[in-house]
Amino acid sequence: MCGILALIHNNNYNLSQKNFIKINNLLSNRGPDHQGCINFKISNQNIKIGHTRLSILDLSISANQPMKSLSGRFIISFNGEIYNHYDLRKQLDLKHQINWKTSSDTETLVNLFEFYEFEDAINLIQGMFSFVLFDKKDNKIFAVRDLAGEKPLYFSFSNNFFTFTSDLKTIIRLPNFIKEINEYALKKFLELNYVPSPVTIFKNIFKLPAANYIKINLNDFKHIKLNNYTDVLSNKNMEIKKWWNIDLNKNKKIESKDDVKSKIHYLLNKSVKQQLISDVPLGAFLSGGIDSSLIVSLMQKNQNNTKTFTIGYEDKEYDESKYANIVAKHLSTDHSCYNFSKNEIIEYIKYLPQVFSEPFSDSSQLPTLLVSKIAKEKVKVVLTGDGGDELFGGYNRYVYANKFWPIFNFLNPKLRNNIVYALINLTPPLFYKTISNLLKLNINKFSLNKIKSKIKLIDNEFSYYKILTQEWNFNDNIINYDMEDDDFYEIKSIFRNNNYSFESKMMISDFLTYLPDDILCKVDRSSMFFGLESRAPFLNKDIIEFSRNIPTNFNFLNGQNKLILKDILYQYVPKKIIDRPKMGFGVPIGRLIKNELKDWTNDILSTSICNSHGFFNFETVKKIKNQHFNNLVNNQHKLWSLIQFNQWYQEYYKQ
Repeated sequence: MCGILALIHNNNYNLSQKNFIKINNLLSNRGPDHQGCINFKISNQNIKIGHTRLSILDLSISANQPMKSLSGRFIISFNGEIYNHYDLRKQLDLKHQINWKTSSDTETLVNLFEFYEFEDAINLIQGMFSFVLFDKKDNKIFAVRDLAGEKPLYFSFSNNFFTFTSDLKTIIRLPNFIKEINEYALKKFLELNYVPSPVTIFKNIFKLPAANYIKINLNDFKHIKLNNYTDVLSNKNMEIKKWWNIDLNKNKKIESKDDVKSKIHYLLNKSVKQQLISDVPLGAFLSGGIDSSLIVSLMQKNQNNTKTFTIGYEDKEYDESKYANIVAKHLSTDHSCYNFSKNEIIEYIKYLPQVFSEPFSDSSQLPTLLVSKIAKEKVKVVLTGDGGDELFGGYNRYVYANKFWPIFNFLNPKLRNNIVYALINLTPPLFYKTISNLLKLNINKFSLNKIKSKIKLIDNEFSYYKILTQEWNFNDNIINYDMEDDDFYEIKSIFRNNNYSFESKMMISDFLTYLPDDILCKVDRSSMFFGLESRAPFLNKDIIEFSRNIPTNFNFLNGQNKLILKDILYQYVPKKIIDRPKMGFGVPIGRLIKNELKDWTNDILSTSICNSHGFFNFETVKKIKNQHFNNLVNNQHKLWSLIQFNQWYQEYYKQ
């Protein structure tokens, strides 16, 4: 795991080596073990490549970056891991007698391009990665991101500096960078709790979407205008292209359920085995849920005495540690559990803008940050269960969709509206009971609260999905500007595809949006803040592609979900240990805001701070604060998003 920084600029605009190194060192949390840079020219363009290294494979100085290929043609700054790099080396050695200088995956990767076309090389890789590659022979630059979006990559053109980086905080430190808030991105942040790709909170900085690459021909490199993503896509000096895509129209032969389970078991075990490659201590996050328990089970199958980590919390409603401890004891792992207090959680809130660099308000960021801290005390790499929910139907909303939408859609519009308004007027306890009885499901109150507050907005599958995944109803008048509600990340087309069930459409949409921009962002930034590498075995290319063809009823049946993974896990952990309601991974942020954080909340959401940027309607801010403080409405998620924006604004924008 590492940090990347690359600058391209002409002779009229230069940055001193001293200042470049200073900016590159802002990535030191992503790579505390070594900082390096290379300067050269391509087609009259000045190139500066920086790198900060977290040493995982081949700890020698020979494996430091930036790194050149054998011929010197290619130069790379690489962040990630190539899990099949030894196999790729064998493949190269069969045709070419290569005198390898290191045992690092970076050397394998950079030399792969000596013998394969770019896209062919990328498709040979199993791993998580983002990197920038310079071709000195053909005067080209390639920047690429892995298929699931595990590793970040930002780009920008500002003040005649074209920049690639692992963290946008490096770009805003460039000379004369103009900070302008992207109002569309802010609106999306409030809706989703994260800023969705390809935009960022700044107008002229962008995220490279997962499974995409950029190609720039430096022979034609000129001034580039990048004020919005349309400018990016239409620019003739560069090309953005997908190198991998989920095929929504695959028609592979449907195997039996037992065959599917066997294949997933095999692929997942293979992926875990691959990801155990490391020259430093390695462990796993363990929540006691299905995904992390299955990953740890397979780790124990392939090695002894796996180190596992979980955190507990004094509020038992939010404490999953007892389940993790039971699983760890059954599997005989070397288990560490640390119980955090409210005061410790509050202490780490102040670090959140530093961790995420742009507004981010998924409150599970706090326990993720804390479990990363305790893991780093014993290991340098952890495996996680991330991706299991999106690929195998782990979220409760997938079950709700199967039950709720057919009933709702069956009703004629007039009758539906009458029922909707009758439901809205029910007291919360009666509403929860009515819906649960109707659907014959034990539905948590949080999910039902979302449905109740926005049920009148449901008119199709897509709008129902939005209600379950978004926080704000913009009839609430929270923002002080008008903006058309366009869904930039283009998931509407997925819901128009009739080849998939409603559950599958939501799973694909979550894989393309929620997974990379929320879940993986949260884990990457939290772990890397402490110099800890995280790996996700579920996000193996073969597993992702195979999972897309699993029939819906193999994962969902009689109000239950994730059946494939459960059946595999039962081979390692008794059913009675695993079968329990999904808790999630959070802290009682609503209670903290009302009590211990009340004064701070009032300060951070004060008139002066809100007026300093002018984006929020302060009367609405006061209203949702008072509703929450007086126990009238649980506005914890709305308040947390406002808090996190203002906290970020104070740290990054006003400095």
